[in-house]
Amino acid sequence: MIRGIVTANRVPVVRLRVRGPGATADVDVVVDTGFTGALVLPMSVVTALGLPWQSGGTAVLADGSAQQIDYYEAELEWGPGWVPVLAMSVGPEALLGMRLLAGHRLAVEGSPGGSVEIVPWP
Repeated sequence: MIRGIVTANRVPVVRLRVRGPGATADVDVVVDTGFTGALVLPMSVVTALGLPWQSGGTAVLADGSAQQIDYYEAELEWGPGWVPVLAMSVGPEALLGMRLLAGHRLAVEGSPGGSVEIVPWP
């Protein structure tokens, strides 16, 4: 189970452990159910972990704008072990998207200080 908290601004946040060939880091990520991808990491984390560049492309953001993005190879501590993931880098944000939530139940208490729980779902 992954646990987090709802911030004062009513944003659900969980802390995830991410690693690359250079290091491991704990990253606070916003749970974004409107994001269909897996993971977005800020360039500062990509650089600190030494994540290898995989590919580039264009993504359509929530506001409808298209933006150039890069994908990086990372590993994410998810459940009982580490899983490979392609992490996008699009500005300073850290987001967890629906691709990683597949097969899981997300429970959010929507008030500031409320709990956030991600649990495997059969």
